[in-house]
Amino acid sequence: MVFAAKPGTLDVVKVVMKGTVTSFRYPHFVQGVQPTYEIPPPSTIYGLICAATGQLEPPDELRFGLHFTYEAKFRDLEHIHLGTPYLQANPFLRELLYNPTLTLYIAPVRYLEAFQAPYYPVALGRSQDLMSYARLPKLVALQQATHAYFEHTLLPFSYAPRFQRTVAVTMARFIDSSRRPQWGSYSILKERSGYPDENDPSRATYEPIWVDPEEMLGDGSARGVVLHRFVE
Repeated sequence: MVFAAKPGTLDVVKVVMKGTVTSFRYPHFVQGVQPTYEIPPPSTIYGLICAATGQLEPPDELRFGLHFTYEAKFRDLEHIHLGTPYLQANPFLRELLYNPTLTLYIAPVRYLEAFQAPYYPVALGRSQDLMSYARLPKLVALQQATHAYFEHTLLPFSYAPRFQRTVAVTMARFIDSSRRPQWGSYSILKERSGYPDENDPSRATYEPIWVDPEEMLGDGSARGVVLHRFVE
């Protein structure tokens, strides 16, 4: 199936999913408290796409954007087994995110059918963190705009100076077939922020951005969408 985008637009797959709980583990933590990222790492999104198709996808062909929220963060007691055979259980606390909602934008659009009928169960974070679709995945035409709003999203690290409050993070971009992670630097933006900031002296140099015309505020501004690549 072939889809043609209009000039000044970009067709992407839009997927909205909800769950009860999820957790995105920080790397290199083995014992003690297992903290969670407050937004899915790119490697988690890559795994979600591969689970939908049932195979490893070429990461250099994919782009994604996201909007992610949750109601509360809490800790739960879990345990892991150390050694083989499993002779000792090691308890620890894991941070969990309650009632997560993910809006995912994926390009190219050939992945629409895979998300409408995923090969594996839809899970976000751990394998037991099952999600359900809030609505059937569909195509949406992103539009180019000079103004937008951003919130609850993952931004390139270079975008941090354009917003007042972001959190710098290092995340896995994707994990290859040999389980070797590729790392990247990003900025997490939680609070709603207009783009560009009217007080930013550099705003005239900012390039047009993609927006989702289905996600509008009362003032007429649309939600901005930054499309990331898994391979730089």
